[in-house]
Amino acid sequence: MVAALTAIGVVGLAAPSYADRTVTVQGTSFPDPASVNLSLVGCADLYQRGDEQLVPRIGVGPGEAPSGTRSLGWDLAGGNAVGALFAVDSMLRTGTASMAVNSAGRATGVAYAGYQEPADAGTSLLWLGRSELVSPGGAWQTIDATTRLYTWTKYDMATRNPVAPGPGAPTTVPDFAAAHGGDGPGVYTIGFGCDGTPFSMDQLQVGAPGSVTTYDVEGLQTAVTISASGSNADKQVTLVGRLHTGTGDPVTNATMVLERRLPGSSAWRPVVVADVDHGIASATVQRDERAFYRWRFVARPLAEGSTSEEWLVDLMPPVQTDPPSPTGSPDPTQHPSDPPPSSPSPSESSPPGSTSESPTETPAEHPTESLAESASASASVSASAGPTDAPDESASPSESNSHGTR
Repeated sequence: MVAALTAIGVVGLAAPSYADRTVTVQGTSFPDPASVNLSLVGCADLYQRGDEQLVPRIGVGPGEAPSGTRSLGWDLAGGNAVGALFAVDSMLRTGTASMAVNSAGRATGVAYAGYQEPADAGTSLLWLGRSELVSPGGAWQTIDATTRLYTWTKYDMATRNPVAPGPGAPTTVPDFAAAHGGDGPGVYTIGFGCDGTPFSMDQLQVGAPGSVTTYDVEGLQTAVTISASGSNADKQVTLVGRLHTGTGDPVTNATMVLERRLPGSSAWRPVVVADVDHGIASATVQRDERAFYRWRFVARPLAEGSTSEEWLVDLMPPVQTDPPSPTGSPDPTQHPSDPPPSSPSPSESSPPGSTSESPTETPAEHPTESLAESASASASVSASAGPTDAPDESASPSESNSHGTR
């Protein structure tokens, strides 16, 4: 599920207006990647990047995450910096372009500011400023790219080659813009990993004063559905659970728990733990008593937990048998009648005899699904670095216990 790790370019220089809001990022899937995304840049020069496989990790903490409960961890080889990319439509109105970072120890990084002066509008020319970063480690630190001093060089972004040097002394973005014609669109990046020290990132923020958007890095949102196979006459029912993620990406090495409760009880008891194969888990249960079942996916560092709706498994219907055939009365024996009396009296008629059949009981139709709603909603992100206080998730078959445990 790793989102595109984008180096700065001419694409996405204009960003939409922001309003005060908080956006939850599922793993590395940023909802508006043209405006805010992940960046991979060279530490000494923007485009001088080393060739390495990037393996992000989602985990809880370390400590108390700045936003939510999780953060995104990295462990780079050194020479590259990975972090936040902000594309803005106004470098001067953007008062915040920041990222919170927590490293295992002292860590070095780099920030870049890309500014297009008004005279270069519509071209591929862009001023790039570079600023070195240092984090002391051991605690969360917020680094704001808008307040940094930058050393500037003009680039042709189409060729990625420098075309003009900047002033000798480092300057801020507002001072540099004032000396080059005023405001313009641009980009900011903040990244760590230059010295290979593992670190975690969270709470990306960008916007004008009073109109800042916060991006909270969290796990994948999930949802579980339940269905059954088999007929009412079967002695067993196979219950199928399907695990979905908010990004459509699978959760690696996932399991789900089939739980059961009896009517009139609120207690759910585990029945079986089943592996999830291509998003599907299944288990077969006996129809020996009436019970409700549900599938539950337990929360992991990579993904939020969720529970399916309830499914009623009823008893087998009673076996229908044919009723016994009614027994007929024997024909009466005919006897000669005696002479009639002189004064005949009315004869008593016996009540009509009839044999009624008891109706055969037809099995009632039983509901098979309750009205309970789903209780809630892991790319799969594989990684090797990040928070240290709680278990982490990666796309690799094995899971480490924390971002800090490699």
